[in-house]
Amino acid sequence: MNGVEPLQIEIISTDKIPAGLNHQIDQLDHLAFNSQKDHEDPEFASIDWSSHIDTMVLGRLEERLVTLLGLLRREILVGGKPVWVVGVGGVATHPDWQKRGFSSSILQAAEEFMRDKMDAAFGLLVCSDERRAFYERLGWRNVADEFYFVQNGEQRSLKSCVMILPLSGRDWPSGKIDLCGLPW
Repeated sequence: MNGVEPLQIEIISTDKIPAGLNHQIDQLDHLAFNSQKDHEDPEFASIDWSSHIDTMVLGRLEERLVTLLGLLRREILVGGKPVWVVGVGGVATHPDWQKRGFSSSILQAAEEFMRDKMDAAFGLLVCSDERRAFYERLGWRNVADEFYFVQNGEQRSLKSCVMILPLSGRDWPSGKIDLCGLPW
């Protein structure tokens, strides 16, 4: 196994994260997402993203934080009907540790946690078309190519791949997806 310890996964409520770990999370998030800025859709750059996250899923190797994602439980509207989802956002792996299955590992741990602990019918994430196949391999499915959200008191739309992960036996309703707040 190349002498590397297996990935250690921790699921932690954001209100329990110590300051030092918060700093590591911010650094990894900054490193992972700033390296993507050149390829990012300019429309994404104009969006305020939700800073409220309920839970973090963290992956460490030998105490070094190498991968993470955030979870946010929210009631949204789909076709005008309320639906509880767990938003998955900020899926990031340190560039030095990419292409080793670490994002897949924390997404699988998150799926179990969402299903068993977060009481929502679906996981929901927004991703680029380039990332769609990655999430499909993990059981996510595309349900829309546009969603609506509220920013600065105005409803806006964004054309982007919207994917869900069924967490219960419920069928995903049809219709316009309104995140009822900032996207995550």
